[in-house]
Amino acid sequence: MKIIIVGKGGVGKTTVAACLARLIGRSGFSVIAVDADPSLNLAKALGIDPSTASSKPVLFDEEFIKERTLLPGGAYRLNPRVDDVVEKYGVRGPDNVVLLKLGYVKRGGT
Repeated sequence: MKIIIVGKGGVGKTTVAACLARLIGRSGFSVIAVDADPSLNLAKALGIDPSTASSKPVLFDEEFIKERTLLPGGAYRLNPRVDDVVEKYGVRGPDNVVLLKLGYVKRGGT
């Protein structure tokens, strides 16, 4: 099952996402909550210490990205191995939920 929550700012997306993640996790499912928001509110809402969740996001680990995607001659692998990304970058929270911070917008216009 995959659930994606998007929409206008300030309408409760983070709260709904966190509640759904924890409820589904309590039902025995493993949940990966993916965060791409520069605020660490999802971590707080999931019951995860924001300082723990603020480690370097996957998309900003340039060495990791190069290792997985760069091919000889300057070409790029379009389907890199990602089976260990959650284990390497995920932050375990309560109720069977793992928070995976993929990245965020560093500044406007990027």
